[in-house]
Amino acid sequence: MTVAATKVQAWHRTVSPHRYRRVVAIAGTFLALIVLSGAAVRLTEAGLGCEDWPTCNDDRFLPEWELHGWIEFGNRLISGVVAVATIAAVLSAYRRVPRRPDLIRWAWGLVAGVVAQILLGAVTVLADLHPMVVAGHFLLSMVLLWNAVVLWDRSGRAPTPTRPIVDRRTVRVGRASIALSTIVLLTGTVVTGTGPNSGDSRASRLPFELTDVARIHSVAAWCLVTSVVVLLLLLAAQGQLIRSARLLLVSTVGQGAIGYVQFALGVPAAIVAAHILGAILVWTLAVLTYLQLFEHPVESVLGTDRTGHSAVDLPE
Repeated sequence: MTVAATKVQAWHRTVSPHRYRRVVAIAGTFLALIVLSGAAVRLTEAGLGCEDWPTCNDDRFLPEWELHGWIEFGNRLISGVVAVATIAAVLSAYRRVPRRPDLIRWAWGLVAGVVAQILLGAVTVLADLHPMVVAGHFLLSMVLLWNAVVLWDRSGRAPTPTRPIVDRRTVRVGRASIALSTIVLLTGTVVTGTGPNSGDSRASRLPFELTDVARIHSVAAWCLVTSVVVLLLLLAAQGQLIRSARLLLVSTVGQGAIGYVQFALGVPAAIVAAHILGAILVWTLAVLTYLQLFEHPVESVLGTDRTGHSAVDLPE
């Protein structure tokens, strides 16, 4: 067999670490996209465009030629694409050379999350867009994004124990930023569940004053900004210039500005959509920044496949 034929055979049999990272990045991108498509459903009042599940209406699988029905049904179709992307992440994890059990476990976490998300989506429709169920739907998406970011990060380094590249105080501040980001997300869903963008005029709202819950959400956001500023100062004092931390500060401040503008203008749908995009960005950067506080040993491009033969990371 020629050298070229051997390379082609190895190419089809294995997935390189670099290529696997790209597969995970694509899956993560689709996971973010499904959040945006779900927001589009809610902001266009198309939440009950399909009133049943898994069919659209009664015995009709496809919606009638009506805009709201197709917006809601389109979101379901995107969920199918997300499922394919996460399954690809699992299959590629098994074909990756060197094979990593930790990556396989994290990849299966994506699949489990997507299945749960599909089932929760059905409950959301059948519960007539109850705000607590809608909030759970969004928060589960954030968990899936966390899983994808961790998988992407781990797939780019060796499977050896890591240690912090900064002092303990900085690590604690990094953890505080993650905790505060979570609180911001939680309080944000309460604001959403109280506000006017319900997804359908028939959907119920949470029994709170919008101004009160918005203030609580704002306080949580300011605490997050403060923690990120402190984190940047500590990193600078130790000579650690982590790009994601600087991007986190910029995105957090920008997200806060969008929040104030949307509240002042009466929560218009277009600005709410920008706020949801900002939430995805802030959460992703917060998780990535924390992971960057630890060393990243480089994985060797040489490994062993399941048959015991050596395999080389082929060029892309």
